[in-house]
Amino acid sequence: MKRAQLAPSPLHPAMARGEEIARRSGLSQAEFVEEYLRTNQPVILTDAINHWGALDKWTPSWFAERFPEREVEFKYGNLRLPLKDFIPQVLASSSDKPAPYLTNLPLIESFPELEEDVSPVPSYLEPNWAKRRFLHSGMRHSLNRGAAMEIYIGGPGGSFPILHWDGNSTHAFLMQIHGVKQYWAWPPEDTPYMYPGTPENTSPIQNVEEPDFSTYPLFAQARATTFTLHPGETLFVPSRWWHTAKMLSPSITLSVNTLNRSNWRNFCADITHKARGPALLAKSAYLMAELSRYGVMDAFGL
Repeated sequence: MKRAQLAPSPLHPAMARGEEIARRSGLSQAEFVEEYLRTNQPVILTDAINHWGALDKWTPSWFAERFPEREVEFKYGNLRLPLKDFIPQVLASSSDKPAPYLTNLPLIESFPELEEDVSPVPSYLEPNWAKRRFLHSGMRHSLNRGAAMEIYIGGPGGSFPILHWDGNSTHAFLMQIHGVKQYWAWPPEDTPYMYPGTPENTSPIQNVEEPDFSTYPLFAQARATTFTLHPGETLFVPSRWWHTAKMLSPSITLSVNTLNRSNWRNFCADITHKARGPALLAKSAYLMAELSRYGVMDAFGL
């Protein structure tokens, strides 16, 4: 598939540089586990979704034509719009006047007709304990929602509003269907430079292209990597990697969050980090019980 020739924003000259993220094709499941999942390293998989029908037909205009009256709810901005009103804004979007950014919309719940277009999911997403029925109702709700495939639609100049790592220390798989998107990523070891806020997986730094170093001087030490994601490519963002993104063209992306033995320790730390005394013991015992229920069932030594 030919890549659009769009120029990404360069890193600010005062920012530390991270390592380039590899683009790989033809990886077996075992190779992906050994080289990236176990080592908690990001990678761009260039052929993981080549079999999806969505790549051949999904565009913003196609959504507007197929579902003109279908309303979508925006996670950020307290907004609901029918696609016939939203998509023209996406197509007219610019850096000066970016369109609203549709994020984290459960795909199958909102567009059940489209499940065949994104099936089957790549094997790299398995095993995924987040899809299983955890005993604790709060965990079951938050994890099951994250494990559901979610859709993002936005236009040039639009960006994700929060610099973050994904909640519950889950891994994220970001699958680019249409358009080109620029990402920035930072390793977990650089968290002290990210000014973690409330919740702790978010940063108050709003503009990673022109950071306010007078307010956030340590941010210059964080090792940033920037790159573009093109149609047909899948970005693996491991547990606790900081990231954010902006659209370089009208864009459609899908995401799935995963949990397995590789990020279980981080997940447990998230669940228990504010607990003390009996509450900590109870939560720890619960998580060990869940690991016993599911951990021994996974392939590839996870």
